Amino acid sequence: MHSIPAVSELFGDSLNEYRINISYYDSRLTTYCEKSKRITDEKYILSISDNDISIECSGEKSAFYAICDIIKRKKEGRISNGKFICCPSFRVRGYIEGFYGTPWTDEKRSSVMSLMAKNRMNTVYYAPKDDLYHREKWNALYPEEELSKLKELLSLSKKYYMDFYWCIAPGLSIKYSDENDFSCLIKKCEQLYNIGARHFGLLLDDIDDELKYEEDKALYNETVTAHIALINRLYSSLLDIDTSIKLTVCPTLYHGKGDEYYISKLGQNIHPLISVFWTGRDICSRELTCYEAIRFIEATHHKPLYWDNYPVNDCSMYNEMHISPIINRDKDLWKYSEGIIANCMEYAECSKIPLITYSDFLWNSEDYCSEESFENAVAQVIGKENAEAFIVFADHLYTSCLKDSNSRRMYEALDKIETALNKGDKETAARLSDEFLEKMHKSKAFLKKDIPICNELTKWSEKFYVLCDLFDKIFEFIQKREGSVKSEITAIIDKYNSLPAKISNDVNLKDELKEILN
Repeated sequence: MHSIPAVSELFGDSLNEYRINISYYDSRLTTYCEKSKRITDEKYILSISDNDISIECSGEKSAFYAICDIIKRKKEGRISNGKFICCPSFRVRGYIEGFYGTPWTDEKRSSVMSLMAKNRMNTVYYAPKDDLYHREKWNALYPEEELSKLKELLSLSKKYYMDFYWCIAPGLSIKYSDENDFSCLIKKCEQLYNIGARHFGLLLDDIDDELKYEEDKALYNETVTAHIALINRLYSSLLDIDTSIKLTVCPTLYHGKGDEYYISKLGQNIHPLISVFWTGRDICSRELTCYEAIRFIEATHHKPLYWDNYPVNDCSMYNEMHISPIINRDKDLWKYSEGIIANCMEYAECSKIPLITYSDFLWNSEDYCSEESFENAVAQVIGKENAEAFIVFADHLYTSCLKDSNSRRMYEALDKIETALNKGDKETAARLSDEFLEKMHKSKAFLKKDIPICNELTKWSEKFYVLCDLFDKIFEFIQKREGSVKSEITAIIDKYNSLPAKISNDVNLKDELKEILN
C-alpha cells in the first residue's frame, strides 16, 4: 500500500488499525463496469471483515481510489463488513479554475487538488480567466517562474492520478488566417508539453460572434468555419507531437438547446475524439437533463462534456456565495455525456464544499443524497466539531442558479415558534426562541475565527451578524412589546437591507416582519 505515493502523503497513519492486502490483476472482474458497459482502470472490489480489508483491482489508480473509499467510509461512520464492487458513474469527474477574478495561489491550487483527489475526482482544468498568459498574453511564452509553478502542478496531478488539462484562450485577438499567430499557439503548447502536459484545452468562449479581421472574413466567411479550421489544425499538430494527446474545446456558443447552427456545424466538422464543453440550456443552468444531452449528441455527433457553472459566483453573481450541494443533475446523465467539470469560485476554500458534493454525485449518481453529502462535505472541510455551527450559517447561502430553497432550517424553527405563540404556549415559544438564538450565536462565534474559510466569507458573515442582532431584538420585542425595541428593529432592518451580500431570501425584511412589528 505504501508503494502508492499519494497514500502516505494524503492519509498518513489513518489506516494503521486495518490489515490491508491489495491484489493486482487484469481481468473482467477488476476492469469491466457492468453498469456502464465500459472498461475502466478505476474499478475495485473491497472485502471487509472487521479490521481485515482486501482490495482487488487492476492497478495503482484503482487501489488509490479504494483506499480513499475506505477512509471516506470510516470518517462518515458507515464502514461495515461485506463485499463491495465499486466503479464510477461518470467517466470524467473534475473541476476547472475558470472564473473571472483573482486566480488561486499555488497553495490553494494544491489544497483543492489534494482534497478532490481524496474524493475520487480524476480531472482538473487550468483556465483562470485573469491569468495573463492564459488569455490576454496567450501568444507569449510563460516566463520561467510561472512555467516552474505549472510544472509542479502537473507533477502533483500525476501523483494524484488526475488528468491535468492546460487551457489557452486566444479568441480575443487571434487572427485565424495568420500563420504567425498559429505558430505562437503551437509553440505555447509545446512549451507546456515539454514540462509534462498531455491534455490541452482550447477555449473560444466569451469573444465576439463575428470575425474582426478582414483577412479572416475573406478566407472563412463566418466564425464557425474559422473555428473548425483552427480546432482541427491544432489537434492535428498536437498529434504530430504525441499521438496520446487529448484536446477539449469550448465553443463560442456554449449554451442553448444544443441544436443551434454554430454548435451543430462545429460539432459535425471537428475530429470525433475532440471533447466539446457545454454548459447546458443556460450559462448557469438550473438543471442538466438527459433529454437535452441526447439532442446535443444528435446535432453535434459528440457527447457533451459539461462545463457546469456551479459553484462559480463571478460577474453578476458576485454578491452570492454558492456553497450549497449540487442538485438537479439527472442521475442517468453519465449515459449521454463524457462527464462533468464544475467551475469553481475565486474563493477556493468555499469551493471545496460544493465540489465534494459534486464528487459524490459523479462517483455514484444513483445513490446520491444532496443533504447527506453536504453535511459530510462540511465535516471534511470544517471539521466535525464545527460542522453544525457552520451549517446554521450555510443554511442562508442557497441563492444560486439551482434555485434551491433558502434558509429552510431558519423558517422551520420560526414556524414552530409562531405555532407555539398562536397556541398561547409562551413557555414553549420562549424555549424554542432561546434554542434558535443559541445556534445563531454559536455560528456567529465560529465565523469570527481567523481561518481561511471564515476569512473568505467575511462579506456574507457580516450580514449574518446583523441578522443575529435582528432576531435578538425581535424576540425581545415579542416578550416586551416596547416601542423603543421596535425602533431598534427598524434600524437593524435598514442596515441589513443596505448590505449587498445575499443571504437568506432576497426580500425586504420590513414586509416579511410587518405582522410581528404591528
